Amino acid sequence: MKSEPAKTSSEIFSTDAGGGPLPEKPRLIFERAFWLVFAASFALNMVANLFVLFPLWVVELGGNASIIGAIIGTGSLAALAARPGVGALIDRRGRKWTAMWFLALDAIAISLYFPIHSIGLPLFIVRAIHGAVEGTARVALFAMVYEMLPRGREGEAMATFSLCGMVPGAIAPLVGEQLIRSLGFPVFFALAIALIVASAIVVSFVVEPPHPIHGSGDAAGGRSYRSLLTDQMLMPLWIVTLLFSLALSSRLSFVAPYAYQEGVQRAGWYFAIYSLMAVGVRLTGGQIMDRMGLNRALAPSLAVLAMGLALLAGTGRFGLLDIAAVIGGIGHGYLYPALSALVIARTPLKSTGRSSSIYSSLYDLGAMAGPYLLGVVAVTIGYGPMLSWRDRSRWLARFIS
Repeated sequence: MKSEPAKTSSEIFSTDAGGGPLPEKPRLIFERAFWLVFAASFALNMVANLFVLFPLWVVELGGNASIIGAIIGTGSLAALAARPGVGALIDRRGRKWTAMWFLALDAIAISLYFPIHSIGLPLFIVRAIHGAVEGTARVALFAMVYEMLPRGREGEAMATFSLCGMVPGAIAPLVGEQLIRSLGFPVFFALAIALIVASAIVVSFVVEPPHPIHGSGDAAGGRSYRSLLTDQMLMPLWIVTLLFSLALSSRLSFVAPYAYQEGVQRAGWYFAIYSLMAVGVRLTGGQIMDRMGLNRALAPSLAVLAMGLALLAGTGRFGLLDIAAVIGGIGHGYLYPALSALVIARTPLKSTGRSSSIYSSLYDLGAMAGPYLLGVVAVTIGYGPMLSWRDRSRWLARFIS
């Protein structure tokens, strides 16, 4: 007798145990638990977007582009190294417990920056701790979202949820830049700690559903990491995610120091414009993605993002930094929710924890390798040439079908 293929998270909605159609599900993206996770993720992402200015602190301590890349890459490497145990921890202790307590540890980790006053081993160690605990908390929060997306509306739901990442991108860099100019980096780090503590408190109020929509209990019947990595439906998405993260690593790591080098007085406006464009796209484009098909949204999104990233090479000339922000924000605004929703829709039942771990790990891998490799290139040939040649991931869109 042939065994039936594993159902994906989306397919489980379509029929009940007897084969009949299930009743219409409520619009879960508006439920209280969703918005609590949204709020917790918003606070965490505020901190992540404050830290786009972290390279300026490294420069203040005496670091150059290669040092910036090495330090940021260390945090991502630590997050990646911790990732294999995250799925097992979530299975054992639960998504809520993991998110809440690792957010608390994240606040402690950021406080360890205060006594550091020079480039050296302590800075790399603290960055590693910070990367590992924040990465674990982020995976747990994203795994909670996996259980809340309604069938047929994954694109709309992810477009809505992803606002908790893009809105902070418009606010945090400007706030952080003003804090640094007025009060210095100690207040900058203090604000980051307060936001992380707030995120942990919000998570404590989440009541997880007893019967998650997409199934749970990865340890009991879920797919292995190896099986998910080699899954024919998911592998193309893993490749595009990795290249997407590699491309974005240069934007997050080098735009601020490059802009200042080229005489731009307010680098924070680039991040604000970029994020506002992405927010606008997501407010209006979620239902469009579901109607046209998530697959079809990827290729044009990748092409537009590539154009926006390439224009960064002209920073300091003819307002190209602002133009790059507009174009890049539009591409990113469509790409991330479409890619995330496709991963969720193609994830087999009872494998959400491990799938979210892989998905997050690919971003960490790109954030680890990108800053270091591109930092070495920037030191050798300069920021502009380094920024002009990367992001070829748009060509891989042909695999998504």
